[in-house]
Amino acid sequence: MHSIDSNACVLALSPDQDPRLHVESGDEVTVLTLDCFSNTITDESQLFSTVGWDKVNPATGPIAVKGARPGDTLKVEILSIEVGEQATMTTHPDFGALPGTVEERTRIVPIRDGKAQFSDDITIPIRPMIGVIGTAPASESVPTGEPRQHGGNMDTKEIVAGSILYLPVEVDGANLSLGDVHAVMGDGEVAVCGAEIEAEVKIRVTVLEGRPLPLPFLDSGDAVYAISSEVELMDAVKESTRMMRDWLVSASRLDATDALMLLSLTGDTQISQIVDPRMTARFRLPKTILKQCGVELP
Repeated sequence: MHSIDSNACVLALSPDQDPRLHVESGDEVTVLTLDCFSNTITDESQLFSTVGWDKVNPATGPIAVKGARPGDTLKVEILSIEVGEQATMTTHPDFGALPGTVEERTRIVPIRDGKAQFSDDITIPIRPMIGVIGTAPASESVPTGEPRQHGGNMDTKEIVAGSILYLPVEVDGANLSLGDVHAVMGDGEVAVCGAEIEAEVKIRVTVLEGRPLPLPFLDSGDAVYAISSEVELMDAVKESTRMMRDWLVSASRLDATDALMLLSLTGDTQISQIVDPRMTARFRLPKTILKQCGVELP
């Protein structure tokens, strides 16, 4: 089992970064991550405006996987996510789904017995998920706070323990980084953050030859998701739908029209987040439908 400490972190995913860890295809890795504020907020007197953007959304990495070449796919199995004892939330009047309607505020959220203690009266079962996870883009540096085709800050709450994420390989070694774990988060992330928390994430990374799937692509166990991030939310909705429809056509005997009709009956358009520079939508399709279509995952 390899491991990489949270001291090895980046604030952008770039083709020019040197890997901090080299592993073989099929290896397991323990990844320690900081929270999205780089663990700088420790009490409710500290506001988001005191942190600075140069400390927001650190991702641990990059991790190079031997044999990964541009044009391949990196299969990332999320084996476990163990979170710390205290999560942090912040609001700011300039950010979130309802700007101008909230105060700048910090809330410390204790994690006890598998629940987030939002207040004395309200507890929420935790469901740890990874907010930022991606490979290095082919030709430009992208901040970890921004999602694109390489992954990044997709804030997709289904990226949990037991799920499998497929990402594109654009540089030799893939150069995977991850962070921004949430103890719990709702779709949309409407206040611009979830229950932000440090974590220990265990993954297994495997190189798949070629691009057998639309990317990024997620297998949650009972369903699959095509994920798209675009400047406009409707564009992300359309692209995630197109990704799933076109893949279903290529992998089954359905034509484009029948495939879209089937998606209209059995699939779901879902919103991951609406607060990043690019918004993220996902299209969900139950694996029971894939089985009836004779489609298998790699």
